[in-house]
Amino acid sequence: MIVVSDTTALTTLIKSRLEHVLPGLFGEVRISQAVAQELRQFHPALPTWCLIEFAKESPLLDVLRIALDAGEAEAIALALDLQADFVLLDDKKGRRQAEALGLTCLALPAVMVAAKRQGLISSVAEAFAILAAKGRYGVAASTAIELLRSVGEE
Repeated sequence: MIVVSDTTALTTLIKSRLEHVLPGLFGEVRISQAVAQELRQFHPALPTWCLIEFAKESPLLDVLRIALDAGEAEAIALALDLQADFVLLDDKKGRRQAEALGLTCLALPAVMVAAKRQGLISSVAEAFAILAAKGRYGVAASTAIELLRSVGEE
């Protein structure tokens, strides 16, 4: 399985000390050079399961760089280059761009649900609380309720 990530998902999980769910779910996670640079601004050591790859320069990448930040643009371009199964993106604008290009996006709430189903975390509600407190990542109440119900945490 090939998974590419943008900066937000990784930095939020690292700050929340929940990054272990990614290698547990996907093994390796590929990141672009721009994502690696953005991560290193706040986290001097990148996880060993993050593989840095270069997004190929292309007219599409140039267009994406105009519409999105460098990390999102390169993550989408890299996901296309690698024919990734998933791209981890939480920004709505980035997800819309990626999905319009045929990519399958996962946001952190869906990752937490998958982590619970795989036994990597014990509670999605607790994970959401940790993401909010430590990662400053909010999940909309209606989304949280729906996802908690899906894993039997009503």
